[in-house]
Amino acid sequence: MKHQLSSFNPANSVHQLNEIIEQQKDILATHYLAPLSTNYLPWSGYALRPSGLVNVLNDIMINNRRVIVECGGGLSTFYMARLLKDSDSHLYTIEHNQEWLDFLEKGLKKEGLLDSVMLIEAPLKSSGLGLDDIPWYDPEALRKQLPQDIKIDLLLVDGPTAYTEETQYSRYPAVPYFVPFFSQNCTIVIDDVNRQGEQEIVKRWEKLLNVDFETQDGNIALARINREHP
Repeated sequence: MKHQLSSFNPANSVHQLNEIIEQQKDILATHYLAPLSTNYLPWSGYALRPSGLVNVLNDIMINNRRVIVECGGGLSTFYMARLLKDSDSHLYTIEHNQEWLDFLEKGLKKEGLLDSVMLIEAPLKSSGLGLDDIPWYDPEALRKQLPQDIKIDLLLVDGPTAYTEETQYSRYPAVPYFVPFFSQNCTIVIDDVNRQGEQEIVKRWEKLLNVDFETQDGNIALARINREHP
């Protein structure tokens, strides 16, 4: 009987090793998140990985981010709201799905967190900002619900959904739309940069802002803008 040796693929081995390392980082991150894990929440594959979420929370704490805008609500909404509770900081969470928005509102209300969060419903529509005219949050809905004089210290982009070929660039308009509202010292974070669509978006944002994004643990990319010290 002849035995066939299975072919060895170095690329697959490296990918598997990297995934194991990322999983270990996520396990460690869950320990860091424990003080803010007051209630059970459903953690799906669409949520920020724990290690990515820790990076975001660290930036809020270390850099004293007071005004945070989040595109796409989820677990991150609860963790940021818990972190901001009883502070003078505020979170604005934009979501297009009404049922999901209702879930967020119910959960935040149960935990007494609505004083720290404003939930903004903005349906997806052609905005003129999207690549290939892919729908994004309705700018008119944003103008009506966000403060006109808002100065954003941290922008977290984890929506709209962008997991299909047709929607892979759906998150691009976030920076072109919000850039006039950035504070002098702010952070921009985008999730899912392991995907081709988000990688292309980051390249375009880098050219638009003349900054470099750094890939961080948890499949996020992060850039900081400091206009106070050019």
